[in-house]
Amino acid sequence: MFHLTLRNISRQKLRYALTTFAVVLGVAFLSTSFFLTDRIRDTFDDLAVDITGEMDLAVRTSVGDGERINRLPVPADLVEVVTTDIPGVAAVEPRITAFNVVPIYLDEEGKATAVTSSGPHLGLNYSGVAGLNQLFIVEGRAPERVGSMHDPDTIGEFVLDTTTAGANGFSVDGTYTISARTGNRLFTLVGLLNFGSAEENKSVGASITAFDDRTAQEFLGREGLFDQLALALTAGADEATVMALIQAELDVATARYLSFLDTLPDEQRAALAPFVEAQLEVVTAETLIEEDRADFDQFISILSNVLLAFAVIAVMVSAFIINNTFSIVLGQRVRELALLRSLGATGRQVSRSVRLEAAVIGIVATALGLVGGYLLASLLRWVLVSLDFGNLPGAIPIRLRTVVVAAAVGIGATVLSSLGPARRARSISPIAGLHDQVRLTPTRFRRRVQIGGAVTAGGLVMLAVGMATELDTRPLLTALGGGALFTFMGVYLLSPVVARPVANLVGRPIQRIFGVPGRLARENAGRSPRRTAATAAALTVGLALVSVAAVVSDSMKVTFVEALDDGVEADLFIYMNSFNPTAGFSPELASGIRTVTVARPDLVESTLAYRFGFGGMTIGDSVKDIVSVDLALLDDHMDLQVVEGRSNGPHGGDSVGAVLVHVDPAQDLGLTIGSPVTAGFAGGRTATFTVAAIFADSTMLGNWVIDAAAFDRYLPDAPDSFVSVVYADGAAPEVARAAVEVFTDAYPQVTVED
Repeated sequence: MFHLTLRNISRQKLRYALTTFAVVLGVAFLSTSFFLTDRIRDTFDDLAVDITGEMDLAVRTSVGDGERINRLPVPADLVEVVTTDIPGVAAVEPRITAFNVVPIYLDEEGKATAVTSSGPHLGLNYSGVAGLNQLFIVEGRAPERVGSMHDPDTIGEFVLDTTTAGANGFSVDGTYTISARTGNRLFTLVGLLNFGSAEENKSVGASITAFDDRTAQEFLGREGLFDQLALALTAGADEATVMALIQAELDVATARYLSFLDTLPDEQRAALAPFVEAQLEVVTAETLIEEDRADFDQFISILSNVLLAFAVIAVMVSAFIINNTFSIVLGQRVRELALLRSLGATGRQVSRSVRLEAAVIGIVATALGLVGGYLLASLLRWVLVSLDFGNLPGAIPIRLRTVVVAAAVGIGATVLSSLGPARRARSISPIAGLHDQVRLTPTRFRRRVQIGGAVTAGGLVMLAVGMATELDTRPLLTALGGGALFTFMGVYLLSPVVARPVANLVGRPIQRIFGVPGRLARENAGRSPRRTAATAAALTVGLALVSVAAVVSDSMKVTFVEALDDGVEADLFIYMNSFNPTAGFSPELASGIRTVTVARPDLVESTLAYRFGFGGMTIGDSVKDIVSVDLALLDDHMDLQVVEGRSNGPHGGDSVGAVLVHVDPAQDLGLTIGSPVTAGFAGGRTATFTVAAIFADSTMLGNWVIDAAAFDRYLPDAPDSFVSVVYADGAAPEVARAAVEVFTDAYPQVTVED
């Protein structure tokens, strides 16, 4: 039977080749997902190690509530507490890491141009501590302090990573503008660096700008602060013992600092208190590495899920094609199979031979799919590198898990899709099969309709639950995705009911146009409604996906445009054209535009800055994204469709303690106007806000909005995410915009749109 199986495949080369190709596509997409994400994950795992460098321990503040990106810095005075005087500590390096530090250069036409990169724009301090430094100078020299950055005439020094410098034409000894949260300043490039290794730059798409310690503190908004202290231990030191000694010193230092705060005026004490409210902690390098890997894995999982979605679709389509192919082929071989039964082959042997054909196709398709997946992953890696995603060095790993999953899907999908035809082939009578009119017995029509109706009803119920109830993201996607899948499968099972009348209806004009060939086509399509439905299923999947994508895309576009028309009152928007959630720019830009209101009130009425805190606070056990604005100006710039309360804060109350809440979380949490909301922030700090308004439109600002003054108190390092401008009544738009662009031209990383 095995030799017969191989001969049957060789006799139907073209048909089985097309079937194999369908399976190859599914396996290729699936294996591409694993191949590419494994390469990316390995690269970022290595990056997590490079970020940690040679450190053994780190001193930092505990993050408490919220995301790690909102962690508070530590007082610079800790450098005098955590020293090599502690037994077991060999070296200490204070570290600063700031986002949105963008080098600016002049292009060939003399236009200011901001560096673009797929990763974040990082600003670091260069300490050069032996055994701990992450930054390796490969050309020029290390940056030195020239003077205070508080002096506007000071031109500081910086070093830049080799990848960014090479891609944008930076040269050592050149003078360039650098934009950071504190504003734009001139610096001289004195050297080029590699991150993570002296031999190659391992920044993986990030641009890295570094300064001496004091300059970094002043320019990057860390005056008197560091983000963490990196520690190297002496050889043979017991890590746990050293950690206990350091923690004891930290506890003593915190107590002393709190006592010192009590001697300060109220205003100074309030400004400095947040930096000691957060508990100081000492953690191992392994902890830092695992935290970074977990953050990177969130992004990698998104990419993996997108690729897996394509794989699932391809496997579904191939399953329909395989099932239909075997039904057609076996239908043509009824007499041959009956003859085998007459010669002594059992029904089980006939069925097994069909499954064996499917297994052979699955094995061949899996092998070809793995090869195709590897090539496709290599192509996608090249595309990512070309798009400045970052270098992805090393060969693409081939892991046993990838091969096993690909084989299970490729062979499994093929064999499972052949079970129906194989079972029907088993029922062929040895004598009846020799008659010309005998065909494979299809599934009983009534049972098919019953099953199809039940599956369709179940899918529609899941879709209704997903659309009509408030679910978390994962249950919502499960309900909608599962409902769509079950609905499609149910419709597929029911499609033979309408296949014959639809074929007759569609075929009539074709018959009139093409005559006899058209009539034969119509009759053949209507003769076997089950086969017609199965053949159309693969096309149905593709067309359904294209239709869904088009409808969703157009719907999102229309919804967003309508939201802008209905919700935006401002005349001009300034924002970072980036998918990076941490992207932003200096508040100095908005401050500059506000001077137009003072100097030319006939042009600009008001300017409003918006800051986003991703995972900035927690309500109960749930992490929330928040937005801050000057609530007093919000009504002039945005229409949030307030259903209750006032968006500019409580009437006669303190807007700093106010929070605006979208109707959905307000309903979930039972909030009404005047309700207290206790929120947790980084460092274990808490604050109680009062609900001042409940609004219906969350398109632009999300679900939670607080006043800028409160935001700065708890998330002091966040940049402006975007700025809106309202023109004065009667102002010519082109003149008002020109007055604004005097300031935005100095920030080429932003986009200005009306």
